[in-house]
Amino acid sequence: MIIRPLLKNCLLAILALFPLWAHADGNGPAPHRMRHDTTILFRFVPGNRIFYSPYKGNDEAIALAAQLIKQHREDIISGKAYILIRGFCGSFGSKAANLAAAKERSNHVKSWFITHHGMKEDYYRTKNSTFSYNGIKDVVALMGLQYVDGDAPAAPQEPLPAEQPEPVEQPLQADSVPATEQKDAVAAVADTVPDTEPAPMTKETAVVHEYAATPWYIKSNLVYDALLMPSLEVEYRISDRWSAAVEGNMAWWHNNGKHKYYQLATIIPEARYWFKPQGNRRGHYVGLFGGGGWYDLENGGRGYKGEGGMVGVSYGYMFPVGKYFAFEAGIGVGFMTTEYEEYLPIDGHYVYQQTSRTNYFGPLKLKFAFTWNIGRWMEKGGNK
Repeated sequence: MIIRPLLKNCLLAILALFPLWAHADGNGPAPHRMRHDTTILFRFVPGNRIFYSPYKGNDEAIALAAQLIKQHREDIISGKAYILIRGFCGSFGSKAANLAAAKERSNHVKSWFITHHGMKEDYYRTKNSTFSYNGIKDVVALMGLQYVDGDAPAAPQEPLPAEQPEPVEQPLQADSVPATEQKDAVAAVADTVPDTEPAPMTKETAVVHEYAATPWYIKSNLVYDALLMPSLEVEYRISDRWSAAVEGNMAWWHNNGKHKYYQLATIIPEARYWFKPQGNRRGHYVGLFGGGGWYDLENGGRGYKGEGGMVGVSYGYMFPVGKYFAFEAGIGVGFMTTEYEEYLPIDGHYVYQQTSRTNYFGPLKLKFAFTWNIGRWMEKGGNK
């Protein structure tokens, strides 16, 4: 008699779990069709320009935006509509810094969907502001789709029941959009857009070219260049605070007849921490470096050929020059050890003398580098 109730309970449990299995297998109900004017918010850390997907529900906002793009992709690709993105920032020290941060954040959001969802730059229009969005100072708002003249879809007519009062929109507050409520972040759209909102796009919109920076930097140390030891450094900015770089230097000059050799090559990786960065091309940093090199040095007499390694700490400061470039000054100190062979040129031959080792602690790097923050020109607008 105990078996029958047990079987009954198992059957009920299986029936209860069946909808979950159906959803996991992709056979559950299809997601509802989102309105083309849905507003989706992407939140940013105050004082930071990097787009973090897990921050304050951004992962859910990404999923919502991907759903919106998927459901309206045909209209976007055909040119009937574009995606409107607005950046709002008010947590930096000046109006210029806030506008630059809002612009960069908008580009980060666009780049995410260009990279992960097959979108193109001309599918977007952006507008950036130093004001807050309904009290939120650090947010990028995807304002849904904007249709060009004559292509807007007809709005469905769904009158409210007579006894139901007219809904009242409440403005968002700075902390009123928790991560679990991003799916409901369909904040006021047409009626909440300020009067400065650009007019709907027409089919004669002018092409605008915009230079967008990337996290990559190429540098050349002018001090080493002047010493006929060409220098090349590549740096990647991981975040506003951290970056990683690799520097290489090489001099490969010689005159066999005069027994003169100036041959030297080094490769030095470095990790850097930036103190309160003031944009892509300005700020102080400290670094930790380590590397090695090979050399063969002779000036008409005794020669030295060997290899060595080094480790140390560095300090530097970068400041902008023009719109795309910068200079970086720095110094590094640390410990170096090298083992080398001494030789003498005798009767047309190089005669080995002895092997020695030298340890040294002191300055190891001197830097005044020309820096290029690699970017790309992005085309916005254009005829449809």
